[in-house]
Amino acid sequence: MLKLLQAILLLSGMIIGVGMFAIPFSFVQSGFLPGAIELIVLSCAVTMLHLLYGEIVLATPEFHRMPGYIRAYLGRGATKISWASTLFGTIGTLLAYLVVGSLFVQTVFGPVGAGTHINIFAIGLVCIVGLITFFPLKKESAINSVLTVFEIAFIALLSLLLLPNISLPNFSAMRARDLFAPYGVLLFALSGAGVIPDVVTVLGRNKKMVRIAIITGSLIPAALYLLFAFAVVGVSGVGTSTEAIVGLQRTFGNNIALWASAVGFLAVLTSFVALSANFQALLSLDLAMPRRFAWLAASAIPFVLYLAGFQNFIAIISIVGVVAFGVDAILFLLMGRSVRRMQGQKSTLASITGFAILAVLLVGVFAELLRFLNGKV
Repeated sequence: MLKLLQAILLLSGMIIGVGMFAIPFSFVQSGFLPGAIELIVLSCAVTMLHLLYGEIVLATPEFHRMPGYIRAYLGRGATKISWASTLFGTIGTLLAYLVVGSLFVQTVFGPVGAGTHINIFAIGLVCIVGLITFFPLKKESAINSVLTVFEIAFIALLSLLLLPNISLPNFSAMRARDLFAPYGVLLFALSGAGVIPDVVTVLGRNKKMVRIAIITGSLIPAALYLLFAFAVVGVSGVGTSTEAIVGLQRTFGNNIALWASAVGFLAVLTSFVALSANFQALLSLDLAMPRRFAWLAASAIPFVLYLAGFQNFIAIISIVGVVAFGVDAILFLLMGRSVRRMQGQKSTLASITGFAILAVLLVGVFAELLRFLNGKV
């Protein structure tokens, strides 16, 4: 039971991250009800893709990261696409965590180190994550599980503290200006496929427990996101800021900004730790890099990009969410079909479900790309 809880928290900790803070603003742009519907639909679609990836990992004797599984089931051509998508998505996500994580750290610890340049806080965050991920997976996942418990509790508490201050007219005052505004943000915020192989590692290929862990670990973040978005939009209305916190600060003052930044820091730290460990495993398992070199690369690459000026949070998560996850979703479905054929399974329901998921994802992907080309992202 303890291992099941650890696996659930590992996946939830990977999923819950800085994307959460962009969801309320995107819901204001689309209208709260359409945004909430998109969240529910995409939560179901992403959970099913997570389950599919879990089946692929369980059916494969050797442990890999996604490009390794692609190579085993779809060949070299698809592997190159997978590598490009995986590296782009992983590095982009680590960069997004560093950009917003540094802001949260500065808000939390700024009064102690007044006048300190934000780059110093970025260095501190990179060092903390690097220190935690230097340990083997068992220790890292245990640390991450503890952090995730506090993270979930703090997000729920912050949302509950905001609920008494909700004004229902804030919801009715919104007008749907961009129905697909939440799409890229939600894909970014809901995806946690990178740690599915680690979930299987923790549970020892127990198929039933893996399924329970994946479903529970995927839906906990979705429920928290809906609660958080409802609370923030209900309080701030059309004044909701892009990262949620400044809008709350206008209503409640600096104390709420400090509290929300502490919650954000935990959200960043847990996801940053899980994804950095996953990136290291990808480099060492599938590219045969020495573990120390993989650890150094996972720590240094996002920081170098950060210093190079790639610091637009909303643009980063929208592009990563649409491009990387859209490509991965197609590859997941193709791999799942290949695995079922190898096992002699013919499931019409699975095929219909797969096509339905693919249709939902592709419509949103194209809509989000059009938004990007029109300068709305």
